[in-house]
Amino acid sequence: MEIKQASDQELAFLVKENADSNALQELITRHSGIYMDMLKSYGAGNFNQNQLSEFIEQKDFVIYEAATEFDPERSKFSTFLANKTKYMCLSEKTRFQKNSKIVSLDDVECYQKDTRPSPDEDYIYKDSMHKIMDMIKNHKDKRVEKIFQLRYFGNKAKKVLPWKEVAAQVGLSAPSCINIHDKTLELFKTRIKNEQTIEF
Repeated sequence: MEIKQASDQELAFLVKENADSNALQELITRHSGIYMDMLKSYGAGNFNQNQLSEFIEQKDFVIYEAATEFDPERSKFSTFLANKTKYMCLSEKTRFQKNSKIVSLDDVECYQKDTRPSPDEDYIYKDSMHKIMDMIKNHKDKRVEKIFQLRYFGNKAKKVLPWKEVAAQVGLSAPSCINIHDKTLELFKTRIKNEQTIEF
């Protein structure tokens, strides 16, 4: 099959069934504009710069996820991706407005830099960071420690390291690193919130 001549439905099928990287790249080329338009419509004015940067960096992974979840009997791929991006933006907006203590390590870093915390908030921040670092070091999947270390502490400029650079050093694709990062962070947040041990 000629990739550039294939329909979105055919490309999504190749990504879902065969993990076809060429098909994925073609979908990314075709639909990055839709993703960015939705991010501009539903993210601009609602998120800080770190959040927007994260969304932009996750573009390829979100398109990959859309391909694996796409049902051609329910909508066009472009419509499905647009709705998925819209929902993602609105969900993040809602979560951000709830002012949760630990949303991501980036938010914790911004919180520390941009505000002057009370003694109680400072204790919560330090306690949470201590727990996160402990869980990173003790995670049985050693890729987790390497991904987090590179992402948040591997840049001398004290900025998060781009996913493509993290992936190159870990030896995985950027979507794989993002997936490991996000799943692990969800476990971390749940453990901190519930104060209970989660088996990795």
